[in-house]
Amino acid sequence: MKTNKNIIVALIFGASSIFASEAKIAAKVANLIDQSVKKSSLNLTVESNSDIYGVQFDIKYNAQELNLTEGDIKSKVAGVNIYSRVKEDGIARVLMFGMNGEKILDVNVNNIADILDINFQAADMFNGVSQVELIDVILAGKGGEEVSVSTSTFEVSFNTPIRTSLSKNYPNPFNPSTTINYELSTAGLVTLVIYDLKGSEVKTLVQEHQDVNYHNVVWNGLNNSGQSVASGRYLLKMSAPGYTESITMTLLK
Repeated sequence: MKTNKNIIVALIFGASSIFASEAKIAAKVANLIDQSVKKSSLNLTVESNSDIYGVQFDIKYNAQELNLTEGDIKSKVAGVNIYSRVKEDGIARVLMFGMNGEKILDVNVNNIADILDINFQAADMFNGVSQVELIDVILAGKGGEEVSVSTSTFEVSFNTPIRTSLSKNYPNPFNPSTTINYELSTAGLVTLVIYDLKGSEVKTLVQEHQDVNYHNVVWNGLNNSGQSVASGRYLLKMSAPGYTESITMTLLK
């Protein structure tokens, strides 16, 4: 839809807009690391009750601790491109929209979606935790209507986990989604599977080889068939090299 494209471009130059329903942007993945180059990544999600067609924001970071280039920002939505530039040390502009009006978030499918990865590298081999903030955030909904949005300050870390562990999900109880944080001190095959209290599998969240890292994953209350599950208690079981653990999660509708 050309209309949405034109409105998103207009927003860059400060066109006036109408505020509609609320949304929020959150960091899903907090930390990534490999053995050759220290780096950290934010995997951003958007949660909204309205369809989202465009996203614009500035990334504010400490240039003495972190490096960021245009190629370090990647879209995770099919058909939607990222347009970015480093405006000055410590400030980068990000614009995200589809050339043919593709939706970044389609509420008919889900009200939460992974949208992009921001991959940082340590400046001068910085070791520790650095603060990253999204400022001047604009979300465009149907017809270019601006969707009010909340966000927060994020942390990126260059510290290697010293143990493998699974944290309690947050929030708990939850509706409609919850985040599960875990960390790996040994690389290998990792599985996170949700079961009901009868022992039947509900949803496989993770089943892949993962590196030594800090990770998290979001469960949106859907089963493996994409259907919403009933309110109640569910078990999440995690298996990793030399480690097994489980937690109980409660979905309330």
